[in-house]
Amino acid sequence: MKLNVYKNQKEIEKTYEVKSYDLMYGTVEDALAIFDEIDDLTDNMKIFQVIQKNRTKLNDLLQDIFPELTEDELRRIKLKELVPLFMELFYYVRDSFGGSEKN
Repeated sequence: MKLNVYKNQKEIEKTYEVKSYDLMYGTVEDALAIFDEIDDLTDNMKIFQVIQKNRTKLNDLLQDIFPELTEDELRRIKLKELVPLFMELFYYVRDSFGGSEKN
């Protein structure tokens, strides 16, 4: 998983990357509770509302995944990059429990 922190609207200041992430049960609970609130992954307004409602949990989750990430850096992450990151996390959680299906 990868997370960019921006210096300004166009320039990436820093990129955090983790190849693997050891999931704690509480993290799985938080992630699943958040994903349960999103019934349509194409509804950007609904996704934004869920992110807004759960921002403290999401901030904690991001700082758990990327331990060096600071509070100030959280403010300089583009929202449009968080949705794919959380989708990747969702699939990671699912696959960790053997839930992936082959097409």
